[in-house]
Amino acid sequence: MKKFSKIMALLLAMVMVLGLTVSAMAAEGDKNDSITVNNAKAGETYDLYKLFDLKVNDETNPTAYSYTINEGWTAFFTGTGAGAAYITVNEQGYVTAISDAAALAKAAAAWANKPAATKSVTVAEGETTAVFSDLPDGYWLITSTLGTLAMTETTPDASAVTVNEKNPEDTITKEVQEDSSSAWGEENDAQIGDTVNFRSTVKIVKGTRNVVVHDKMTSGLTFTAGSIAIEGLTAGTEYTVNESPADGDTFDITFDQEWIDGLDFGNDGYKEYVITYTAVLNENAVVKGDDGVAIVDQNNKTKVSFGDGTSSTEDSTTTETHKFSVYKHATGSTDNLADAVFSLKKGGTVVKLIKLDDNNYRVANGEEAGAVETFITVASGDIVIWGVDADDDYTLEEITPPDGYNKLEGEKDVTVDAGNGTRIDVENKAGSELPSTGGIGTTIFYIVGAILVLGAGIALITKKRMSSM
Repeated sequence: MKKFSKIMALLLAMVMVLGLTVSAMAAEGDKNDSITVNNAKAGETYDLYKLFDLKVNDETNPTAYSYTINEGWTAFFTGTGAGAAYITVNEQGYVTAISDAAALAKAAAAWANKPAATKSVTVAEGETTAVFSDLPDGYWLITSTLGTLAMTETTPDASAVTVNEKNPEDTITKEVQEDSSSAWGEENDAQIGDTVNFRSTVKIVKGTRNVVVHDKMTSGLTFTAGSIAIEGLTAGTEYTVNESPADGDTFDITFDQEWIDGLDFGNDGYKEYVITYTAVLNENAVVKGDDGVAIVDQNNKTKVSFGDGTSSTEDSTTTETHKFSVYKHATGSTDNLADAVFSLKKGGTVVKLIKLDDNNYRVANGEEAGAVETFITVASGDIVIWGVDADDDYTLEEITPPDGYNKLEGEKDVTVDAGNGTRIDVENKAGSELPSTGGIGTTIFYIVGAILVLGAGIALITKKRMSSM
């Protein structure tokens, strides 16, 4: 009997232990809530913060709710904390109201002393959701480096919550200025050596992080160092410029995070800033290879990266240069006439050229070595001038005509076709011989002799008559 009692006591003790275990498991089992973020961005990290703890009177049939400030957020919500202005707390320490949820979310996300995230989820490649699971009841803040700011609650009645991410994204658009009209657009024409004006408009959304503008030019554009300006902002304060980035860009612009966090985005939820800078169209816009000479259109590409590595859609502009040919021939002939010396002018100023071969010249880039002020026609074909602006008016002046031909009077106007089909017909007329009477030979001597003989005869006759009288 005593032995049976001992066994019963042991069994009761085991039941008590099991009961404690079941109770503890049940407490863990309360962490069965979840939050799913739809339309999440692959590669981005989403962070979840518990702002308020939630207690209910009955997990299976709750009728009373009480929110209290989570321990990690006490300093934020009390005293002079940034969140104190947005909540109402009663005498028992329960949070009874939130005055401006959007402003509270922004302030909480920007709080420098906020505790570590309760959970963090990095969205895998190809996935479109971020799922936070095994959560207790509570009031939550969701953030990401994309600028995500959302607040939601999980309760016994709503234990599986879905948040639809609006995917706020920074964007950028690029334009280039056409010098002939000053209009901004996607493309322009220029002469080699011309300065080209660029303009990019970047949109920064509320809550975004790690905002960097990337700009990359092709080899025919030479970026003008120090030319970057952002309207209304100060370099070194609101943004910094790296003109020699390691990522292969021409330059990068990084926006200061503290400045972004302090912006008033208003009802739009974003701010736009205009970036301007310049570049010079250089000699690489025209190339001479084994297959001849060719024009290479130049691109300026830009994008903005933000968050954990997300980038906007790339935008770009195209800068074009052009060519025209000079057909020099004699009147009545279709053959090219050699040895005529010409200069090319724009606005009355001689355009310096680089000789590529006997038939091809391109515009020099500034004071480029080897530049010449004239070109010489050849019998083998037209002379082609590369690297001119289709919107500029040029003239040709004949400096020296070929031997035996008259010099071209005045200057020949050149209007360049953007389709590169302009051919300037320059006709030279041959010089004519001066009128000639021929040589007089010995005739004059015969005439003079006849006059002298006639005069002598007259004198002799006159003398004889005088003697006979």
